[in-house]
Amino acid sequence: MSKTSANGNPVEPRTRKCKPPAYRERFGKALVTLTDSRSGERRDYWLGPHGSRESHEAYARILAEWQSNDRRLPARPNRPQENGAITFSEVTLAYWKHAKSYYTEASLGHIAGVIRLARQFHGSLPAESFGPNCLRQIRQAMIDGDETAAPPRRPWSRRYINSQVHRLCRIFRWAASHEMIPAGVYQQLKAVPALRRGRSEAHDPDPVVPVPLEAVEAVKPYLSRQVRALVDLQLLTGARGGELFELRPIDIQMDERSGIWTVSLAEHKTAHLDRDRTIYLGPRAQEVIKPFLADRPVDAFLFSPREAEAERLAARHAARTTPHSCGNRPGTNRVESRRRPPGDHYTATTYRKAIAWACDQAFPPPAALRPALMPNGKRESKKAFMARLTDDEKERLRGWRREHRWHPHQLRHTAATQIRKDYGLEAARIALGHSSALITDAVYAERDQDRIREIMGNIG
Repeated sequence: MSKTSANGNPVEPRTRKCKPPAYRERFGKALVTLTDSRSGERRDYWLGPHGSRESHEAYARILAEWQSNDRRLPARPNRPQENGAITFSEVTLAYWKHAKSYYTEASLGHIAGVIRLARQFHGSLPAESFGPNCLRQIRQAMIDGDETAAPPRRPWSRRYINSQVHRLCRIFRWAASHEMIPAGVYQQLKAVPALRRGRSEAHDPDPVVPVPLEAVEAVKPYLSRQVRALVDLQLLTGARGGELFELRPIDIQMDERSGIWTVSLAEHKTAHLDRDRTIYLGPRAQEVIKPFLADRPVDAFLFSPREAEAERLAARHAARTTPHSCGNRPGTNRVESRRRPPGDHYTATTYRKAIAWACDQAFPPPAALRPALMPNGKRESKKAFMARLTDDEKERLRGWRREHRWHPHQLRHTAATQIRKDYGLEAARIALGHSSALITDAVYAERDQDRIREIMGNIG
């Protein structure tokens, strides 16, 4: 039986890749032995001192070159480093210091990902020797993924690969503007064309579709009241999750004449393009926010994971059946210095994980794909659970989660589609904060398929 994605499209089964040749040690040196796929010739490639960063980079580089060339032996085992030349690692370190003061937290995550991958192959390479072939090699690694990495890196989608390649080229543009490398290096990299749809090995992900309101309602009982309020606000306003995480009472302008509250955002996705963004809160959205306004400082965040955790612990204590004179008392077994204490406001990651956890509670997988109950009455740990599953069971669990989980960005699509259907395209454009209705029409507001079917039924 063939598998299908959430929108009904068939999903191609994943094929297991052969284990790559091992990184080995001999006489204190690192080497890897490759076999030519046509002639069967085997050849040792010496990589440098065993365990050194340079040897691991050379291993990753030679392996990628061998695999991208249909497993034919590379023509040259390594490239010597030029004495005194600034390396790629030194360029990325300088750029990272600049990026931390210039880009948002979300952008920094993407930048760190592409730097980490590129340094794996070319960290010790002189930056001015980084050419189009090096870029293509890194891009191929993005396409292939790496199941042996810790954690495993899945193949990236075509559009994300193009955006990551653009970020990598931007590093060289910045370095050239600071006279760290010749400008010609950046110009050569820009000559590499982007991956085109249907003309590369990279996969294209399924388009984001609206989440059914029935699925949202089924998940709400398992959400904290803070996350539940964020979900409701996204559905009522069409706002991005990131535009609501840091909302404070002082940010809300209450217009008693019109009865509509507004939030003018200073920081948002298109702020660097000098565009304004205003969120409009109607009566229903106001009712969602009002409980969080009571007894709260005007500069405190409305939706706080710290408050959500405190409320969860209080509810858990109120529901305990053990007498208060027995067992742990509140606060007696609390860790003084947690590795990840709850923050003052949600982030894209914590918000997404909270919804994913609630989806798993509302739509639990089959018993065979759930952590087992131990003899002491506790559930087995996640690490033990994943180690127990076979590859087929892991794939079944991933398929179940793809089918039964939804993510926060789908709420924006749901709101856009409903506003467009009820009030028109221009209303959806204003609510979502787009500068052009073409973006709203093409990306967010899905067409009213029922209306199209009705029209075509009348025509023919």
